[in-house]
Amino acid sequence: MTNVYSAYQQRLVIIACALTTAMGFIDATALNVALPVIQTALSASTTDAHWVLEIYLLFLAALMMAGGALGDTIGRRRSMRWGIIAFAVTSLACGLAVTPFQLILARAAQGIAAALMVPASLALINASFAPGERGPAIGRWSAMLTLAIPLGPVVGGLAVDYLSWRLIFFINLPVSLVVLWLLSKLPKPPFEPENPLPLDIWGSALITAGLGLLITAALEAGRVGTIHTAQLGLGMTGLVFLLGFFFYEARARHPMLPPFLMVNRRFILVSVQTLILFAGFQGGTFFLNFMVIQGYDYGAFKAGVTGLPITLIVAVMSRRTGSYVSTHGPRGILMASGVLLAIALYWLSYFDGDFWAGLVLPMCVLGLGVGCFATPLTTVAMAAAGPGRDGLASGVSNAAARIGPLLAIAVFGYFQALVFGEMFYDWLMQSGLTSQDMQILQDQQQMMAVMNLPESWPASQSAEVRADLQAMFSDTVRQILRISAGFALLAGLLSVFYRKDDVR
Repeated sequence: MTNVYSAYQQRLVIIACALTTAMGFIDATALNVALPVIQTALSASTTDAHWVLEIYLLFLAALMMAGGALGDTIGRRRSMRWGIIAFAVTSLACGLAVTPFQLILARAAQGIAAALMVPASLALINASFAPGERGPAIGRWSAMLTLAIPLGPVVGGLAVDYLSWRLIFFINLPVSLVVLWLLSKLPKPPFEPENPLPLDIWGSALITAGLGLLITAALEAGRVGTIHTAQLGLGMTGLVFLLGFFFYEARARHPMLPPFLMVNRRFILVSVQTLILFAGFQGGTFFLNFMVIQGYDYGAFKAGVTGLPITLIVAVMSRRTGSYVSTHGPRGILMASGVLLAIALYWLSYFDGDFWAGLVLPMCVLGLGVGCFATPLTTVAMAAAGPGRDGLASGVSNAAARIGPLLAIAVFGYFQALVFGEMFYDWLMQSGLTSQDMQILQDQQQMMAVMNLPESWPASQSAEVRADLQAMFSDTVRQILRISAGFALLAGLLSVFYRKDDVR
């Protein structure tokens, strides 16, 4: 074993890992406020706009465990370095895209790169610190990370409103160079496992195919407004692949998800809780940004600023929650997190345009909820996996956090298309529009609140129709937020199954 890292080198590790993980997640949070504008700029349908985020989350979630295992195999620094270089190149491709298809394709490649670098970043912390120092180190990493990630919507909003949405991707280039320089200053981590395991290629293929088919079925059903035989077949095939993944992992010689984890009470509990919690939290807030921008004509920057309370609150809470969990266990704080998130999401469902009471105040409650789960979930996952498997634990934990919103956004997207379609049809029948004008709007139903209205219409008629479309669109998001609140509450209630020593 090499010498233990110095205090200076440990600081470099935490900074490099926080910046790397932040890059992987900021693109998603920045796009939350930029997508409504990108949709208009590229003349994309609502389903195409959802695909821009979903294709990234798909590969990030499906390959996260493989990425974590690769870090265990070839070394944390090397895995991070390869992932960062690939992420920079694919970010450039995203920024240069001129059609929805080009952007979706580049985002898929970017998700693969993120799946390589994100789990390696947290695993590098564990490989760089002695077991007794890892809890505080994760707390400092979490504080930096949670300070950076909510800045994504602010950066995205500034870029969209004052410069260009393409800067959301271009900004990754200088950050990547900084992290690569930091990694060059670090020798081999002192606590890196000596005998890593081979990669699980078949497991990666099965989970990617399974999730991909499920997401495709839900999103494309949303595009047409109903579930046809083709989408049903895709969904059922996806479920078969996912079942095949678990069946294969239980019998594989070197599985990415070892059988002992599939029967480990606390690892199953924290993974399910993470999936449900993130499904409610990120699934709901994704659609909230569309409502704020497309339903109430907020600028992207103003919408993004509402995430700042989360930044400030979580930054203050991270270290304290780490100490609390070490002393009192995860049950109480994770239950409080679910309840707070449920209250905040339900409160946001009543947004009527009021910036302070309708957005900022519930966002403060949301920040308290996020601050209560950021460190505890990670700590429990690491403890459950055991020593020497920090890359695996990081990959599975992050995969659950990505799979939750991945599935939620796809299903919510179908639900939104279905509900909007029903309201839109009823509205059309009572609108008094000519059959020609009705057909023009029906052809754009996938655009929802941002349909292009005929230029020949009087301004008063256009304003009235636009207001009706925005109201119907906003009503669909309100229903999604209330469902999301139920997910968060369910996740909180699962905390009753934790024990005090589940972080050891």
